Amino acid sequence: MMKSLVSLMICLTLLPGCMTVSSISTSQIPPAAARKQKVVSSASNFVFLLIPFGNSFVERAREDLERQCPRGAIEGMQTKHQDTNYFFGLASKQEVVMHGYCLSPRSKG
Repeated sequence: MMKSLVSLMICLTLLPGCMTVSSISTSQIPPAAARKQKVVSSASNFVFLLIPFGNSFVERAREDLERQCPRGAIEGMQTKHQDTNYFFGLASKQEVVMHGYCLSPRSKG
């Protein structure tokens, strides 16, 4: 019993996950007076054996962000892409998080 517990603890310490994050700003941040409505969206995708099965999850996040601002424009947008790797990269999760500010047509100009 004790030997199997020690073996389990060794395995758990040898199989850590790690996360990498990269971020990029895609537009200018609007003036403070115009930043009334913050919009946030995220989507993820599972990767197995280092093979990503498409990248449509990025489009889903963008479409969700646009639905939150139907009559305005999104400014000050920041997109963060992060990868979480499990079990030495055999399985991982890609995630994109987008946020910005919805400006009404009047506050844009």
